[in-house]
Amino acid sequence: MKKRIIFALLFLFRMIKNLSFKICFPFLGILAGTSFTNAQCSVVDSFSENFDTYNAPESIVPTCWDRIALNGASQIISSTAPASGTGQIYQNGYGAGKITIVIMPKISNINTGTHQFKFKAKANSGGGFLDFGYITDATDASTFVILKQVPITNSSYDATAERTIAVPTTVPANARLAIRNDGSTFAGYYWDDASWEAIPNLGTNESKGSNDVKIYPNPFNESIHISKIKDVKTITITDVVGRIVQTIEKPVATLDVSHLEKGIYFVTLHYKNGTNSSFKTIKQ
Repeated sequence: MKKRIIFALLFLFRMIKNLSFKICFPFLGILAGTSFTNAQCSVVDSFSENFDTYNAPESIVPTCWDRIALNGASQIISSTAPASGTGQIYQNGYGAGKITIVIMPKISNINTGTHQFKFKAKANSGGGFLDFGYITDATDASTFVILKQVPITNSSYDATAERTIAVPTTVPANARLAIRNDGSTFAGYYWDDASWEAIPNLGTNESKGSNDVKIYPNPFNESIHISKIKDVKTITITDVVGRIVQTIEKPVATLDVSHLEKGIYFVTLHYKNGTNSSFKTIKQ
């Protein structure tokens, strides 16, 4: 009888110990600097987040977001003069190696070229820059890839605070958008009113330039038609990060663009008189 009681007590002790470990493990993960992905989170095709439904400064990132903080770096949801409402993200490095990465929710259309990321940012201690990019492993800071360094010197959410960034189609489909403070300056950065949204004015069937020239269809698939080509000397096509992907020296009214990947492009007509017309288009 005594052996049964002892066995039962040992079993109960093990259950309590295991339960305690499961409860504490996420908290230990936060202390170590890495949050854990919620398996219940759905993949979305757009989002808008102003961080107001979270208790600043106790909260760190919103539900279905993640973060990495290394070597004593700090990152919280702060209530210090946000752009709107009561909350905002704060990333504080203050020293080499003190890296914070805020990782956004999983999105289904990260590399379709149809959406853009928009946010408002400010800095303290003189400012510097944040790295905007993507991460392929939410637990490994080394998998972060920079798409754009965003200079931030404004110390308030003034007229210069809003930034809009188009994401190229070369981003891996399984990646997640992320913002990094690499700790290279002594500035801390606040950002608010973040959204992943459709790029406006891409749903029309044609684009019209200053010389009354039209390019259509828009969006396009295999070809683009230019309504007036007589006075056009050359045409250049650039992607969303400004790289020239095609130059046409002797343009014709219908351009074969079947080789282009899906995404946003700018078609620039260079006229014989030295002027230019640029059109925003999308390959679908």
